[in-house]
Amino acid sequence: METVLRDLVRDANTGIPIIVEGHKDETALRALGIQGPIHCIHNGDRLFEVAEQLAHYKRIILLTDFDDQGEKLSKRFKSFLETKRCKVNLEHWSKMKQVFRRLVKDVESLNSLVSRLQLPSQYALYQD
Repeated sequence: METVLRDLVRDANTGIPIIVEGHKDETALRALGIQGPIHCIHNGDRLFEVAEQLAHYKRIILLTDFDDQGEKLSKRFKSFLETKRCKVNLEHWSKMKQVFRRLVKDVESLNSLVSRLQLPSQYALYQD
């Protein structure tokens, strides 16, 4: 579990933007130690408009919720981004879904899960 989170934080903190569904997801990831760019899909714009706004990135980490709706959204948004020649990384989402799906259904719950399981603090867990 710690390895999955550590890998996400490491990649995100190199500047690869993370795309999440909403602002609560962003808040949870910030609490886990992610300092890199995070953008929200549900910002009031349509999916294709959000994809247009993010088209300048060469690579993106897509991190939607771990339920069926999140999976459908990730596939749909990935196809929009790929038409803009943006490489979409779903590896983190896939690993997190596998590890966390039975424990949490969404990204915004990750920080509270880390607290409940009493994992090391963000500073101890995510420092190289």
